[in-house]
Amino acid sequence: MITKIILLISIIYGIVETLEKFKLQKKYAHLLAFPLGIIGSFLFLQLSSIKEYILYGIFIGITSVGTCDTFCNIFEVIQKDNK
Repeated sequence: MITKIILLISIIYGIVETLEKFKLQKKYAHLLAFPLGIIGSFLFLQLSSIKEYILYGIFIGITSVGTCDTFCNIFEVIQKDNK
């Protein structure tokens, strides 16, 4: 199950980054990570209750947004250092 969660985090991270590249504001793209995480948990995970699907979905959304912010900040610092 952990591999499916990591895969969902990666997919949602990619979707959020793509939406940002298409000029969707960062705050709106990050807000979309939560419903995408919940939908992804219902589609790809096998859990025993709706509550678990929602909690795992929120966790997946938060983790993908956190990953997105972390990588974006690292790349910005690297680009500033190279200039």
